[in-house]
Order: sequence, then C-alpha cells, then structure tokens
Amino acid sequence: MNRLSYYYDWTPVFDNPAAFRAVIREFLDNGANRFVIDDKVLYQMVLDPEKIAYLHQICKEMAVEFCSIHGMAGSNFELNIPEAEKRENMIRGHIRAMEIASDFGCRTYVVHVGSNFYYSQQHIPLSQLRPMAIETLEKLLPAAEKNGLTIAVENVFGLPDSVDEVIGLVTHFGGDPAIGVCYDTGHANCMAPAPGKDKSQYPEYLLRRWWETGLIHEAHALDKLKDLVVTCHIHDNNGYRDQHGMPFDGTIDWRELMPKLMSCPRMIDFQTEVVLEDGKNWAGPLLAPVGGYSIRRLTDTFRYLGF
Repeated sequence: MNRLSYYYDWTPVFDNPAAFRAVIREFLDNGANRFVIDDKVLYQMVLDPEKIAYLHQICKEMAVEFCSIHGMAGSNFELNIPEAEKRENMIRGHIRAMEIASDFGCRTYVVHVGSNFYYSQQHIPLSQLRPMAIETLEKLLPAAEKNGLTIAVENVFGLPDSVDEVIGLVTHFGGDPAIGVCYDTGHANCMAPAPGKDKSQYPEYLLRRWWETGLIHEAHALDKLKDLVVTCHIHDNNGYRDQHGMPFDGTIDWRELMPKLMSCPRMIDFQTEVVLEDGKNWAGPLLAPVGGYSIRRLTDTFRYLGF
C-alpha cells in the first residue's frame, strides 16, 4: 500500500475535541487513518506545546497518525524573505516546526519559496531573491538532517517558485538527500500548456507572479522534476485557477499522471490536498459541489487512483 495522508482543514475543529474526534471517526469509518498536519495547526503547536500533547493524545486514543506535514506558509515563512529580523524569525520557526514534524514521525517537510516579496510587496527582482532562498535552505538543511526529514520545495505558479527555479534550488545542494521536491499536481496543471489554453483567461493574481518575464507555460513539469520528487500534493483544477478540486473534476489526465507519480524513485509519501468545502477561496470559486465533497467520496476517489 502506498503511503497516503489525507489533508483536511482542521482549524475549525482542532480546538473542539468532540468535533475533532468526529471528523477523524468519519475518516476511520471510510478506511483512512493517516493525516496531514496543515500549516495552521502546525503554527498553533509551535506557539503552544500543549497543542502537541493534545494531538499526540488524539493519535493514541483513536489509533491514527498525523504523519505528513505542510511546513508553515505565508509571507512570514517564505524562504526568500529579505528583511534580516524577519528572516531570523522565519528560520527559527521552521527549525522548531521540523522538530515537531519529526516528533510525529513525519519524513518530509514541505516549504514554499514564496512570491509575496516578488509581486505583492516590494517587487524585488528574482536575481535578488534567489540567493536569499538558497541561504535559508543552507541554514535549514542541518536541522532537517538532524530530525530525519527531507525538505520538499514545492512548485507553485509564479516565477520564484516555478519548476525551473525549484530545480535550481534543489540541485544547488549537489544531491543532498535532505532536500527534494514536493510536486503539486494542481499548480503544475495551472502552468501547463494545453490546446486552446488562453493566457488572457488566467486570473490577475497569477499573472502578477510573472511580472518580470510575462507568464511562461511549463510543459512536462513532472518529467523534469521526477528524479527529485519526495512527496506530492494531489488535487485538480480547470487549468487556470488553484481550485483544489477532486481528481477527475478538473482537466488533469489522471490515467496518464498517476503511473508517473507512483514511479518517482525518491517518493516518500503522498498527500491529498482536496478542499472539501464549497464556495470560494482566495483564488476564486472552488470545484466542490454545493454542500462540499464528502469524506466518503474523497477516500473512494483516492482508492480508485491506487491508494
């Protein structure tokens, strides 16, 4: 059985033990017992050690594992933060978070290079941001090695975290086993060319992330990244927006993708990243139907994919 962890937005239920247990029970009744610690819950645990003990107790009581993790994200935790004081806090935060990840038996730690300082704040050119990301990784890698983790740099949908940039950051370390790639299926689909795909149909938030060069489609992303991939985020979209939909609800060809994903030689674990809620997120309308996706449909779909 391939090692799959299920993502869920735990924030609304994490501080309500009855509700938290009820969601986990629903997953258990549908055959799932491995979960992702999302970045928001992780941040709570960094701030409050009692949250760590609480999650361990839940794991023990319900015989489940929170064994995959998304490292802390957002503008305060991007690898290329330029301000010295914020960089120090970011690095300290990631190191503490990796200690927590190791404590729960996680083996990969996903990070975002970051686009905030590139497009939405100071318009700092990539040539200035790239060395900052490298410097951050140089400081994080010893902590990853110490905690038995592999840092997984995620491909997103802007120039600073494009496929070629991620490859450059990872290969800069000359094959160090403590660093690899998190392949995000939805992000890759947004950036992939396709017959009839019109760049003018992309949302403004995505186009802004390519202000230096103009948007560049990224063909054959997984073929380029395959030998570096250590974990992945699995979800679908319409090819233009980061909709975090159920596989087969968007435009990804899953019959072509899954055999490639399963054969990545360094793959350690797989993670779902389907958003079950309906409505909108920061990126626009979500793919989930009215009322949202059910846990049963989620687990059935991933079982169909081979998990």
